[in-house]
Amino acid sequence: MRGKKAILCIGYIIVATICIVSIALLFFSRNKNESEKSKRTIGALYMTMNNPYFEVINEEIKAVVESKGDVLETRDSGMDAKVQAKQVEKFIEEKVDCILINAVDWKKIGSSLEKAKKAGIPVIAVDTLIYNRSFVDGTVVSNNYQAGEQCAKDLMKRRKKGKLLFLVQSENKSAIDRIKGFKETLEKAGWKYENVGELECQGQLELSQPLVEKVLNKTKDIDVVMALNDPSAMGAMAALDAEHMLSDVLVYGADGSPEAKTMIYENKMAATSAQSPRTTGKKTVEMLYKILDGKKTEKQCIVPVSLITKDNINDYSLSGWQ
Repeated sequence: MRGKKAILCIGYIIVATICIVSIALLFFSRNKNESEKSKRTIGALYMTMNNPYFEVINEEIKAVVESKGDVLETRDSGMDAKVQAKQVEKFIEEKVDCILINAVDWKKIGSSLEKAKKAGIPVIAVDTLIYNRSFVDGTVVSNNYQAGEQCAKDLMKRRKKGKLLFLVQSENKSAIDRIKGFKETLEKAGWKYENVGELECQGQLELSQPLVEKVLNKTKDIDVVMALNDPSAMGAMAALDAEHMLSDVLVYGADGSPEAKTMIYENKMAATSAQSPRTTGKKTVEMLYKILDGKKTEKQCIVPVSLITKDNINDYSLSGWQ
């Protein structure tokens, strides 16, 4: 009888040991990526996911990260600098392996990124610059100054002077550079213009439309709208269209969104300086893994832009991004 009990005890121990080993192996395998290294977690923060442009960037990054067996945690900061700062600090607490950030406010985010630097977490700025570049390990950004420059050169081909309304976002360096490139190109060429106003719209359609409507209630004397991006340009066009002014006012944007390209095709929008969210996403993830693997990488990658007008719209797909 004692012999049978001993055999049963040994059997239970063997079964329990097998179970424990199996669970341990399962846990171990689930926490390994394709290179048999521990899974790495990357935290991505965007000023807003309300803009499809950022969705495309994130899709490109996520596809590569997941293909390598790693994890991408994405956060929408909702155009709130304070929210974004807290999100950065949460990622620091979670000890993510890298932070990708599209800053709401290129200056205010510095204090949070400094904490990430002290914690040894690398940071990559995506689609905009950070004021204190020492807080980031790399930057992937479109040539935003050139985007404004391209729009200005197109305007000078169409008009000799004009009354301009600007849609701006003064906390975002990409937006600042686009408007700066536009203005400085006109000024260097001696092209005279009257500044009707500068509307802070955060690059959002739902904010730009009512702001432009208020301006149009006061004056209809506007020749050109230069918008920091395509969503804000769409809001301006909606306001102009309601006043039957869209055919007389030249509207410029930046992004190269499917909606903007359709408006250009239909002769409702003058031009957009097209960025490539797919290229930006690919360049970002390339930089990410070089940094994570300790390889040498360029500190900054500038993605070219191209002007889309009625003259070359047929070279582009209206339904997708570049």
